[in-house]
Amino acid sequence: MKVYAFDVDETLYLSHGPVQWEALVALLRAEGHVLGLCGNWAAVTLQVPEWHRVLSFIGPGLIGTDKADFLVAIKQYVPAEEHVMVGNDHSLRAYTSPDDRRAADAAGWRFLNEGAFAAGKR
Repeated sequence: MKVYAFDVDETLYLSHGPVQWEALVALLRAEGHVLGLCGNWAAVTLQVPEWHRVLSFIGPGLIGTDKADFLVAIKQYVPAEEHVMVGNDHSLRAYTSPDDRRAADAAGWRFLNEGAFAAGKR
């Protein structure tokens, strides 16, 4: 089992990104992986009525929690074969959301940019 944390803004299709919600459900969840959000989770909870049937965690909190700190806590308390963060990499282009690669690296997670994930890389 792997743990996947997804950024929302400019990562998930419902927030101007390339990753389709159906990919999370059909591919990852069906294979038994743990899925969660590390980003603007309110955009998902407001737009996807059944979000709680797919996601095991949402965060970081709305105020004051850093993405890297949130990922460290998930890794500490949710053991897995691998921890993977899917999100935005500011070295590839300019984004309006925080640099997820930096947070993943700081927390010891493997990073995939949203385009690579949408193209099938896991």
